[in-house]
Amino acid sequence: MPNMSKRIMFYSLVLLLVLSVNAYSSCPTKCSCYLDIKGRRVVLCKDGGLTGPLDLNGFGYDTEIIKITAPDDNTNLLTMSPAFQRYTKLEEIHVTKSNIPQLGMHFFFGLTKLDVLNLSQNNITQPLDHNFRGLDKLKELYLDDNRIQSLPSGTFRYLHELKVLSIQRNRIRELANRIFLEIGKLKVLKLSGNNLRELNPEVFRDVQELRHLECRGCALEKINKEIFSLLPYLSYLDLGDNEIKLIHTDNLKDLINLKVLKLDGNQLTVLHDNIFLNQAALKKINLARNHITKISANAFVELYNLTDIDLSFNKLEKVHEGAFGAVSSSLEMLNLSGNQMKLHTLKELASMENLKELKLSKCEIMDTKIEIYPPNLRVLDLSNNYISLLNTEYFPYSLKELDVSNNRIRGIDENDMKKLDDLKYLNLQKNPWSCDICFIVPLLERANRSATFSELICVSPYTVKGKTLGTIVKSELTWCSAASYSTGDPDFFLVAGDGRMRIIAASMSVCLFLLTILAVIGAVCYSRRHAARYYTHEDKLAMEGENIFENNHSPLFCDRELSFKFPLDANEKRISIATIEEVKKEHSITNGT
Repeated sequence: MPNMSKRIMFYSLVLLLVLSVNAYSSCPTKCSCYLDIKGRRVVLCKDGGLTGPLDLNGFGYDTEIIKITAPDDNTNLLTMSPAFQRYTKLEEIHVTKSNIPQLGMHFFFGLTKLDVLNLSQNNITQPLDHNFRGLDKLKELYLDDNRIQSLPSGTFRYLHELKVLSIQRNRIRELANRIFLEIGKLKVLKLSGNNLRELNPEVFRDVQELRHLECRGCALEKINKEIFSLLPYLSYLDLGDNEIKLIHTDNLKDLINLKVLKLDGNQLTVLHDNIFLNQAALKKINLARNHITKISANAFVELYNLTDIDLSFNKLEKVHEGAFGAVSSSLEMLNLSGNQMKLHTLKELASMENLKELKLSKCEIMDTKIEIYPPNLRVLDLSNNYISLLNTEYFPYSLKELDVSNNRIRGIDENDMKKLDDLKYLNLQKNPWSCDICFIVPLLERANRSATFSELICVSPYTVKGKTLGTIVKSELTWCSAASYSTGDPDFFLVAGDGRMRIIAASMSVCLFLLTILAVIGAVCYSRRHAARYYTHEDKLAMEGENIFENNHSPLFCDRELSFKFPLDANEKRISIATIEEVKKEHSITNGT
């Protein structure tokens, strides 16, 4: 049996080789030919520069997939022709970036095996029903990025087996009634990028089997509940990047099978109670890039299967207590990035045992010292904040992926690094790393283990600025350039062991030296000032004594009666300073001499 298996494998390889050689032997010039994973013969022409009517000379009749495209700087200038009719084995046709202006009548007639027709990124302006005649088995049609302005009723009526229709980013302003006539098996409809402004319920009357609807960037101002009453099986709805301002409680009530809802990029301000009341099957909801300031306590009530909520880049400052209570047992991913959140309002997250992924990027977070992290959290995004000190003691042991890039972290303590060593993914890029002995030693010791550490770029000191950590050796490290941002932390300097003691001792020595210098300067200044005042008063008193005896106008030599009034000047303060001679006189009187 083992020999038989080997023989079968050998012959299979030989057959595949023969088929591959055959595929290459009849390949058109400037094209490549190969077999895809299903063994189908593919002809790919991607160099561009093709002009005139589409010519398939050189293509083997056994070709099953044709792909004709071009680079942006060398597009094709082709017109359609009935050349495809001879290739009855074709299953897929892709002609893109070829400036095709219009489709001819019955050009695809007879291609009974064709499943996919992709004519995106051309200049088609007006497809008509007869353009698709003969494509009874076609399942997917792509007309994206053309110049289609209108589609008449019944445009696709010959495509009875069509499952996917994409007419995104055209110039359609209105969908005609019964435009989807006779394509009742349609499951996926993509209308995004057309300036429709509103959706007419009558348009969807012929496609009630629809499962997937996209109308992103269609300038819609409101949700028409009558549309969804016609689409009871819809499971995916994308109405992102529109101008919807409000969701009423009954807007979505008929979408009982909805699993994914995208309303990002609208103008919602409040999530009222019970707006998703009948969406018990809902699993993912995207409300990012709105203007939401408030989430009511019962906004997500009865969403028992909800696993993902994206509320990023709104205007939330706090979350109403109990807002996530209804989904606390099912929620697995929560994105609150881009909101100026007060983290203490998120303490209910700590009780969500199934929450695996939490995104808090660009939330102006300064500290990680808060108990909000769920016990089974695996992915945490704290990038683009103002975190200067990483406290891993608050992170759960279940954490496997951490992003703290683009913060203000200068170094990480050895104790914190030991906990980070167990992570499967760690992003530390774009932090102002201080590559000195105080901050970087724990990271430097790991630089030879992983690019996570070796590719970190030093910002200071100037001797290693711009260098990656992997190019630095420990002997290059200079003395500490700055202290930790958090003076309240027991490890004020982010160094380990005796390094901290050396820093503290050095700091105390510097302080003592400065105090000594200040004391000496103060003593010198005081001494000089005191001596100056002493000699000044001594000279003044000597001069006054001489004048008293030499001046005839002195009161001592005057015949008039002496009178004294005290104080001589009430507003002037007098300070008496005794001279050395006066002190001696007083001393002699005291001793009776």
